[in-house]
Amino acid sequence: MNQSVKENLVSELKALGLSTIAARTYLALLSKPSATAGLLCNETGIPDSKIYYAINELSKRGMIVVQNGTPKTYKAVHPKEATSSLKQQLREDFNKDLSRAEDLADSLSPIFESVTGEAEIELAYIIRGHRNISRKMKDLITSAKKEVLVLIWESALWDELSPSIAETSDSVETKIAISKKLWKNARLNKKVKARILECPINIVISDMRILVTVSSWKNEVAIMTNDKALMTISREYYENPKCCVQTTTR
Repeated sequence: MNQSVKENLVSELKALGLSTIAARTYLALLSKPSATAGLLCNETGIPDSKIYYAINELSKRGMIVVQNGTPKTYKAVHPKEATSSLKQQLREDFNKDLSRAEDLADSLSPIFESVTGEAEIELAYIIRGHRNISRKMKDLITSAKKEVLVLIWESALWDELSPSIAETSDSVETKIAISKKLWKNARLNKKVKARILECPINIVISDMRILVTVSSWKNEVAIMTNDKALMTISREYYENPKCCVQTTTR
């Protein structure tokens, strides 16, 4: 392996969370059936005082196997298995960062609201693109603190939102209405209050604060608003047995 390729691989491993010395050590082990700490020092140029930090890091991440003996030897795990461990760590770190960001938003909001009153958005925003629409609706569902109302007609949108609905907290009152077509195959949690939707609409309301409705799924257009009147109408629509039919079967 030439030096340029090796440096690029070290950079890629570092981008996935490894330290420089751990990345260099793992690359050295890949080309050998096994190696001692001394041999790794010779191969990588990493001093004795640091090689065991690299070994411990790789071992904790499940990227090497430690073989007991005098001296101990070390063997690289297959790259697909090793990077799987790194990906899992990235997911965990990402989720922690998301949680930290949400906690920070909760801490900062009272400061802002004490000056401006209740946080407000403009009367209406336009959201374009299926991905952006479903992402915003999922954000509303997962950020709800007290209640969430979901009326879904489009199959593709239901496929996107149903996992988020299933993960809502038990403390959040979750009401949904979906079409008969979706009802047949829907797996609904018992905590969810579910009805059959009679009209082709798509609406998500979070805590009676923000509403997103799809005005045209074909043209990939949605509207986001904090219009209380529209949210009240949507809630009444859900409660109307002619619009959202109550059923005892799942």
